[in-house]
Amino acid sequence: MLVDDEPPARRGLRRLLRSYADIEIVAEAGSVSEAQALAAALRPDAIFLDVELTDGRGFDLVAQLLSAPAIVFVTAHDLYAVKAFDIAAVDFLLKPIDPERLALTIERLRRHGQGATRAVPSRERQDDVELDVDPGHGGPAQRIHLRIDGKSVIAPLRTVALLTAEADFTRVFLKGARDYLVCRLLRHFEAQLPTPPFVRISRSLIVNLDQLERVEWQEAGRCSLSLGGDITPVTIGRIAARRLRQRIESDRMVSV
Repeated sequence: MLVDDEPPARRGLRRLLRSYADIEIVAEAGSVSEAQALAAALRPDAIFLDVELTDGRGFDLVAQLLSAPAIVFVTAHDLYAVKAFDIAAVDFLLKPIDPERLALTIERLRRHGQGATRAVPSRERQDDVELDVDPGHGGPAQRIHLRIDGKSVIAPLRTVALLTAEADFTRVFLKGARDYLVCRLLRHFEAQLPTPPFVRISRSLIVNLDQLERVEWQEAGRCSLSLGGDITPVTIGRIAARRLRQRIESDRMVSV
């Protein structure tokens, strides 16, 4: 179900969601009261929900829901990100919606539907999170050090497979382990991670090319990235796919 008080915003999201055969839009609403009635009658599996509506906020709707659909907040205001994750939202999308970022949201919704989505640990969303990458250029001794609320997560840098932007946060996916949501922008990581193997291929994605196991090139110029482990394959759009292909071909030429 789509909930947004701006019809053009609903139309835009509806158009983007048409690319996903397993997504069916059962209803649309422009207010909290309308959405509450529709949700009670239809019990949708997921709600794409704007934060600021004409008669209240999306958080008001969540508090009134009798069922427990997956919630994806869609808003132009990133200041709501912390509160969104505090109520266990599956994801938080910023307007205008990046199609590649939306693809990650759809993957999370699928996992949520399978009962496989991990809850976001609220105590990992603290302002004192820091990222340290040990000096050097790609050696096996390099490590990534995430300081999260007084705790440290230290892992070999080569195990970082993927980083995704989530508003003012970055989710760091470690191969063979869990993922961590840290309160730093993606560009903070980009400035410190060595290139190669880390490549920013879109506004919301940094990929470790050394951990890339398979690329499936698809129609319309898109592709799917498989990074192994428990990491869900990531579908990226035409522009990001072109950047990735150019980077892979460039690295191949250098290695010959």
